[in-house]
Amino acid sequence: MKSYSTIANIDWITVLLYMALVAMGWVNIFSASVPVEGVTEFDFSSEYGRQLIFISLSIFVIFFLLVLDAKIYEKYSGLFYIIALLLLAGLFVFGKTVKGQTNWYGIGSFSLQPSEFAKVATALALAKFLDDPNIDLKDFSTQIKALSVIGIPMLLILPNDPGSALVFMFLIFALYREGLPSVYLFIGALVLVLFVLALVVDVWIIILSIFLITAFLYFRTRRVHRNIIASLVVFAGISLFVFSYHYIFANVL
Repeated sequence: MKSYSTIANIDWITVLLYMALVAMGWVNIFSASVPVEGVTEFDFSSEYGRQLIFISLSIFVIFFLLVLDAKIYEKYSGLFYIIALLLLAGLFVFGKTVKGQTNWYGIGSFSLQPSEFAKVATALALAKFLDDPNIDLKDFSTQIKALSVIGIPMLLILPNDPGSALVFMFLIFALYREGLPSVYLFIGALVLVLFVLALVVDVWIIILSIFLITAFLYFRTRRVHRNIIASLVVFAGISLFVFSYHYIFANVL
């Protein structure tokens, strides 16, 4: 009866739309992978064949997860988070390099990307943390703890897969909804903009622009509120981030 109730409450329209998107994605992979005419859709040695196996297995896994009691995810969210961190850390030793990125575990003919599991585990851990009625995101120490839940896996993923690491930044929106001060959203947006600019614009042009903006804001501020030390610290901090990121991306990653 419990399983029936769970399945009956599934939003089947969303499920069908999702399955339609998966089917269209597989058709695109199939059409792009077929080298010659005459091959079958069930050639499991091909890229589209392996993708079909993955889709089929995923359907069973999805329904298994749906019928489980939701309290299981809450109860073991901390364990899932720790496992995710261990898997991410293990990539530095046992990771398999694919197209220049060491973000996979090789398991026979299959590969496992732990960053995908880490995204779910981090979201569950963050939800568990915020579920505590004593949590107050106006408190600075609580802010640090909440941001650490997001930041630790993000830093572990960053050296191997900067693109996936950016996904974790969007979890800040969940914190903002729970009372996180908007200054963190501004900082996150600034980091994202600088991240993109550092890839396409010369680093010295960015730093010069930051200097001009800082100087403009300083002189636009009322004289009684001007603080040259604070302005220089902000300018130095942003410039250091831009320069260090540009150097790391160009010479390390």
